[in-house]
Amino acid sequence: MRQRYLIFLFLAGLTSACTFGSYPTGYPSSGGQQYPSGGQQSPDDTYPNSGSQPGSGRTADPDVTVNSIRLTKDYTILNLTFTDNSQPIYDQNRRPLPSGNTIGIDPNSYLVAANGARTFAFVRAEGIPIKQEKFDSNLGKQILVGRNTYSGEKVNFTLYFQRLDKGLENFDLFECHSDAYTCWNIYNLYVNNPADPVVYNPPTKPASTPTPVPNLPRKKTNLPPAPSGESGGEMETPRTEVPKTKPTPAPAPVLTIVNVSGIVSDAKNKRPVTATIDYQLSSSKQAIDSVQSFASTGAYRMSLQKGQVYTYIASARGYQSTSGVLDLSKIAGGQKLTRDIALTPLAVGDKVTLKNIYFEMSKSDLLSASYAELNKLVSMMQDNPNMSIRLEGHTDIIGDHDKNLQLSRDRVIACQRYLVQKGIDIDRIQTIGYGDTRPILTKGTDEERKVNRRVEFVILTI
Repeated sequence: MRQRYLIFLFLAGLTSACTFGSYPTGYPSSGGQQYPSGGQQSPDDTYPNSGSQPGSGRTADPDVTVNSIRLTKDYTILNLTFTDNSQPIYDQNRRPLPSGNTIGIDPNSYLVAANGARTFAFVRAEGIPIKQEKFDSNLGKQILVGRNTYSGEKVNFTLYFQRLDKGLENFDLFECHSDAYTCWNIYNLYVNNPADPVVYNPPTKPASTPTPVPNLPRKKTNLPPAPSGESGGEMETPRTEVPKTKPTPAPAPVLTIVNVSGIVSDAKNKRPVTATIDYQLSSSKQAIDSVQSFASTGAYRMSLQKGQVYTYIASARGYQSTSGVLDLSKIAGGQKLTRDIALTPLAVGDKVTLKNIYFEMSKSDLLSASYAELNKLVSMMQDNPNMSIRLEGHTDIIGDHDKNLQLSRDRVIACQRYLVQKGIDIDRIQTIGYGDTRPILTKGTDEERKVNRRVEFVILTI
């Protein structure tokens, strides 16, 4: 039976499949509608972008490969293969036995894109069971139930996630961050997913009507005498009739703007707060613009293009920065959207957990999916120039103590390095790694103990 102990500072999310053995801890799972495998197309596969694209990405488990990625109207679909590369096991009669690998997909898996600002939940799987946990009375512990595999066996399966926002083409798949099981995390995935052009249509001006020509008096012309029998002298030129034209009605204006408004307030006393709200398209790396809320009321307003998905960071002096998503992909132009924002005040001694920090499995390499969370901390320190912090790293209690301690140190240093690259003075950022010495929980399943794997910061001055 293969067991791999993977140490993580912070458990952020689950978005790929994982290999596990009968280790005493595990992830509780829910059921999920199962669909037969075999490559059959469902009605949603008729979307124009649904053509399969070659697999890409870098897998944390070398036994997992990405065969293809495709998009439909509703889903992001990944076709994967797990290959059991373990040594063969035989019974006394030389008949092959299961290798000890048990595979399944965690229903808490999700995709991460836009540098961590957007996540897309797992929907269903084909060709692989949903991971389940049960109590084994003989062993006296929780065990995981899934599919057993044999040495050399290849298992093809398909995972369905919510559809990526248009314009998001690079993403990661996180199945788990576990100290007990081999997670099927896959980084640097790519799919062709062009964004719709953002076109602002100003109201059309009414068409101008032709200027009518006035009826002028008939012009007299001196002509030579007419031949005999005809009248001569003056001759009138025929009057040209100007056709009357009706004014062309102006076409109805195309409503492409959604008005977003709300109140920014103190999360504790509900008083209005003057804040800056930076917003951008989810597929963009740069902020488009920013608005400020009024000091007297906390009210803000911004006009955004319909059919797009935006992310934002709201920050204010003396408060924790917060972020959010404005999904206008299904909202008609001309509508109004209300989004109130509550900011938590800062105080010396406060300890804040960074919720979405991702590292390479068993390494201290910071993944781009962490940037959105760290950027909130950057905004906070920029708004509060006297603020200094201490970054603290923690691991779970499983694994080698000394390795856990060193890994926690290396990972908070990686976070410090990112903040410094964004312009924060290194003298304002202390670091310390506690390893497994300060767990929040010492018992329970791996899923329950995920709170132990975390990165926190403590406010030292403000």
